[in-house]
Amino acid sequence: MPQTVLVGVDGSDESVRALRWAANQVREVGGIVHAAMVWHQPVQFGYRLPTSDAELEQRARKSLDAVVDGIKAEFPSVDVRSRLVRGHVVDEMVALSKQADLLVVGNKGHGAFTGMMVGSVALKLVHHAACPVVVVR
Repeated sequence: MPQTVLVGVDGSDESVRALRWAANQVREVGGIVHAAMVWHQPVQFGYRLPTSDAELEQRARKSLDAVVDGIKAEFPSVDVRSRLVRGHVVDEMVALSKQADLLVVGNKGHGAFTGMMVGSVALKLVHHAACPVVVVR
């Protein structure tokens, strides 16, 4: 049975390094890489910002596709699949980790864009994920 490696992606250099690490790992041992990006409607001072959900989702999809396309070009023999999810980053990544053999995250990332992989998020995932976690520095 192929290994399922889940990678948290937010477009940051750290998340690209995490995805590259996972692609290299899967190239060596076999499996599938799922690059997952979680997006949400940001709230500031209790008010939703004036950006539509459709626009936020489109921005997230564009960012995820750019990262995944770059890794696919670098690792053409590796099966890399994209997953775009709306929700709270820790909750969604923990839920997705239940279907994975390994979760790979960067040690920090873009807090402003999606709230993904800002030190404390990576730490929460280490403690709550349903599978082993690799934090790439």
